[in-house]
Amino acid sequence: MSGTAAAFAVGNVVSSVTLVLVNKLAFSAGFKFPITLSFCHFIFTVVFYRLLRCAGFYEDAAMPQLEKFKVALAGFASIGFMNLSLNSNSVGFYQITKLTIIPVTLAINLLYGVHTNGKIKLALFILLAGVGVATVTDVELRPLGLVYGALAVLTTAVFQIWQGTKQKEFEISGTQLQAAVAPWQTVQALVAAALTEGVCLKPESPTHAFDYGAYRLFEDKVCPKTVPVFVREAAASDDGVRTLGLVLATCFLALAVNFCSFGLIGRTSPITFQVVGHLKTCLVLVGGYVLFTGKHIHKRQLQNNIVGVSVAMVGCVLYGHLKHAASQSQDDCFDCIC
Repeated sequence: MSGTAAAFAVGNVVSSVTLVLVNKLAFSAGFKFPITLSFCHFIFTVVFYRLLRCAGFYEDAAMPQLEKFKVALAGFASIGFMNLSLNSNSVGFYQITKLTIIPVTLAINLLYGVHTNGKIKLALFILLAGVGVATVTDVELRPLGLVYGALAVLTTAVFQIWQGTKQKEFEISGTQLQAAVAPWQTVQALVAAALTEGVCLKPESPTHAFDYGAYRLFEDKVCPKTVPVFVREAAASDDGVRTLGLVLATCFLALAVNFCSFGLIGRTSPITFQVVGHLKTCLVLVGGYVLFTGKHIHKRQLQNNIVGVSVAMVGCVLYGHLKHAASQSQDDCFDCIC
C-alpha cells in the first residue's frame, strides 16, 4: 500500500478497536440502544462534514440522490442485520457470517468483471482458516438467525464494493461520498430507532410483582425502557451523565472509523479492507490473551485461539506481500520459489 493508504489502515485499526471497547463500556453502563447509538453516530457525522464543507475542505459530490440513498441504505442495513444476527445467533455463527463476507465479495466482484488470481485466493484461504480456528467455537443455528446472517453478509459485501466503485464512477473522494450518504443514513436510522427503541410496540408480561409506576401502560404488561425514559433518568444522576459522555465519545470514534474506512477502500479494494478487518480481530484476540486470560478459559480452546491467530497473521502478511509485489510489477515469493 502507499503511505496514505497505510495511514488509513492504521487509523482504521486503532479507531475500530477503541470504538469496540467504548461501545462495550456504554452498553454495560445501561445504554442498551444500538440503533439509537448508530443514529447518534450518523447525525454527528453529518454535522462534522457540513462544517468541513463550509470551511472549504471539499465540495458537494455530483451524485444522484437515488445513488446516495442506495449506498446509505446498504451501509445502514449492514449494521442493522449484523446486530440482529448477533442477537439471534451464537457468537460462533456471527463470526462465521463475518468470515463469509470475503468469498461473497469475490463473487459479487465477478459481476463487475474483477477477477482474483489463484495466489491471492490461497492467501485469503489461509487467513480465513486461521480466523475460523481462532473464533468459531460454538455454532447454533436458528432459521430466523440464518436469514439475518445471510442478509448481513450480502449487504455488507455490497456496501463495501459500492464504497469503492461509486468513488470511481462519479470521480469523487471518500470524504465526498461519506458526506453525501450520511444524511440519508441519519434519516434511515432515525426511523428505525423511533419504531424499535423510541416507543413501546410490544409490551411484555412482568416476571415478578413490582410497581412499575410510569412504565405501566397496560393492565398486566409493561414496556421495556425506551430511549426518552433512559435519557431523562440519566440526566438526573452522575452515573447517567457519565454514560451519556461515553455515548458522545463513541460518536467521535465512529467518525474516525468511517473516515478511515472510506479512505482505505477508495485507495485499495474491498478485499484489502476485509483483510484489515480480520487483522483487527487477531489483534483483539492477542490483547485478550495478554490482558484478560483467566482460569475459566479451557486450555484446549486457548491453544486453538493462539494457533488460529498465528495462521491468520500468516495470511495477512502473505496477502500484503502479493498485493505490493503486483502493484510494483515485481516477482512475489511464489514466483521466486517456482
